[in-house]
Order: sequence, then C-alpha cells, then structure tokens
Amino acid sequence: MNEKINEAMNILGVEELIGEIKEKEIQVIAFRLKDELVSVPIEQVVEITNNRDITPVPKAHSYIIGVMNLRGKIVPVINLKEHLGIKDEIPENVYTKNKIVIVETHKGEVGVVVDDIVGSIKFLEGDVLPEPIGTIGIDVKYISGVVQLEGELLIILNIESIFNQEV
Repeated sequence: MNEKINEAMNILGVEELIGEIKEKEIQVIAFRLKDELVSVPIEQVVEITNNRDITPVPKAHSYIIGVMNLRGKIVPVINLKEHLGIKDEIPENVYTKNKIVIVETHKGEVGVVVDDIVGSIKFLEGDVLPEPIGTIGIDVKYISGVVQLEGELLIILNIESIFNQEV
C-alpha cells in the first residue's frame, strides 16, 4: 500500500513541477512614434541617448536623417516613422534636440529617432499575439507581434525585417 501512495505522490510531484514551469518572460524597450506605442526586444537595444548632434548626409534615402558620432563610431540615424509609413513631420531641431534608441542590426548599430521613451516593459511570451491585419498603420512584415496592455496596444517591431533593406 505504501508503494502505491509513494507512486501517487511521485506522479503528483511531477505534475506539480510541470505546472510550475514558468512561461518565458520577454522584456522590451517601449517608445512612441507619433501615436503608436512600439517596442524592440531589450537584447537588441545598445543604448538610449538624447540631444546628440546629427550631421545630415547629402543624397541619402529620405528616411535617413544623417549620422552621429557615438564614442568614435559613426552611426546612421533614421526617421523610423517615415521608414514604417507613419505620417508625421520631422521637427526642425531634430539635428540637435532628439531622443535616439541605438539598436543592433545585422548591418551594425543604427540610431532610431523616437518621440518619447516609455521605458522597459515585461510580459509573458504567451501574451504576444499576431497583429490584427489592417488595424495598425505599419506593414505586418515589420511586426513580430502585439501585446494588449491596459487600454493600449504595444507593437513589437521586427528589427531584422526593418533593416533588411538598404540603410
């Protein structure tokens, strides 16, 4: 009889352990691009900086604002809103007053001008949903998924897809 109880406890213990396996937690850096709350995985964020001097680059793509010097390294800085098709005007003082998220891409570091830094947000992997097609003004190929927060949708950008084109 004791063997059956021990066997039952072992089975119960294993099931309890299986139930306690935690779902993977994801952490992102969230920021605003006009009215959209967007984010990138924290592993791809190198640095967040502001008020950096940006030097315009003649004959560059229209979404490339210019380049900046980041500790001796020349980093391209882009207008992600234009690149993603979010209609908005670039402020005239963007070359001196700005908020920039430096992200690591397969092509190297790239600076992304953002309107506001929201901060770090954590959620479970199971909370990530596919983008509801046609409801967000960003092409789905640039989105890894969305997370429903309290009263707002967080868009997770696919950095590799965004920078798969020429920068």
